[in-house]
Amino acid sequence: MKKNKNKNGFVDVVVGLQWGDEGKGKNIDELLSRGEYSAVARFQGGANAGHTLKYKNTTFIGHIVPSGCLQKNIELYIGNGVVVDVISLLKEMSELKKMGFNVAPRLYISNRAKLVSYLHPFLDQAEEFYRSKGGAKVGTTGRGIGPAYSDSRSRRGLLIGDVLHPDFKEKELNLSRFHMDFLEMYRKRYGFKYSENAIKQARKNWLDAIKSLKKLQVCDLSFLIQKRLLEGKNILAEGAQAVMLDVDFGDYPNVTSSNTLPANVSLGLGIPHTVIRNVYGVIKAYTTKVGGGSFPSRIEDANLEKLFQNAGYEFGATTGRPRMCGWLDLFALRYALGLSGANKIFINKADICLSDKIKVVVGYKIKGKRLKDFPLYLNQVEKVITEEIPGWGNKNYRIKEKKKVSKELALYLKYIKNKLSDLNVKIISVGTGPDREHFFNWDN
Repeated sequence: MKKNKNKNGFVDVVVGLQWGDEGKGKNIDELLSRGEYSAVARFQGGANAGHTLKYKNTTFIGHIVPSGCLQKNIELYIGNGVVVDVISLLKEMSELKKMGFNVAPRLYISNRAKLVSYLHPFLDQAEEFYRSKGGAKVGTTGRGIGPAYSDSRSRRGLLIGDVLHPDFKEKELNLSRFHMDFLEMYRKRYGFKYSENAIKQARKNWLDAIKSLKKLQVCDLSFLIQKRLLEGKNILAEGAQAVMLDVDFGDYPNVTSSNTLPANVSLGLGIPHTVIRNVYGVIKAYTTKVGGGSFPSRIEDANLEKLFQNAGYEFGATTGRPRMCGWLDLFALRYALGLSGANKIFINKADICLSDKIKVVVGYKIKGKRLKDFPLYLNQVEKVITEEIPGWGNKNYRIKEKKKVSKELALYLKYIKNKLSDLNVKIISVGTGPDREHFFNWDN
């Protein structure tokens, strides 16, 4: 790690600029390999996020453990803004250890992070069941993320630090009784069914995991990060999901339960906003979305969409659900750039193009009028405005040099740069395959 002499460290941020699944894990892993950062920190979300890391013959899908897990000299931070599924966390740590990566000595968990209880997934499923009665499922992962955040906002949830306190058992029992009352309400009023045996087993597994959690490094992470910054060390903050799924600025209610914007880094890690330097935004050369809600840029040709799904392996890392595939949506991207303040962009999966001609969405229409600002609800969008440019097939697979890029892809990248020229952002690298080294620099 390169230290700053007589100078405090900084925090850079990586966020998705679409609807998630942009390949952020690969970009985070590559940034960390440069030797500029001492740590990577998760600041929001939970086990509903899935980051796939590939390096040499190693593939790892992480949900809670930060994406620096394959870098043995990188500290790993789980911030107070994260809701922690301890069973998922311990499972990932076990998988990594078998792969030769013992992350326990370099993993630090905020004592203020939120604890996902064994009943939160049941409540999540009950809520989706209730929504389905009205035909308006959000499409959650069922991991209990929303209920965990709800409990936190209602000031009744458990914190990671609670497991180290003598009154943890009492707090946990009170919360469990409250949760069971809710489940009974869903059962009696809406017909939601749950298994008492499944709940008993979930409780046993969860309490066993809590015992192991007590052995990990639970600390005042805000204090630790500020200490590292004063030592001149730099930290990379890792966003989960993406800007278009932000609970306040996404397509509500078809959003995640946390604020995904870089503005939440300060709150999710307990650091001042003045230490944030660069915001790296990540997109794919096309767009995907998983879960419920409208998706204006979706490819209308179902067969072509399936080709993109299969070529890009567009299936959720957490749920395995197929992702809807669409053209690059520049209207939504400009909105996301304005919200995030991203000044540098990674474009992934530029090796995947299944059409001789591709479309780019440049605007939305409602009631025949072209919108100037982003709509409150995407289901109001009646039509998208597109522009068409040449496709490039599979010519750019695993290319690592700018000079070897096909003229069609080069034209596409110049087109995007021109469309975003007024926003002062740079396309810094373009991904051409799944592994860390499959990319080329573009506008550095």
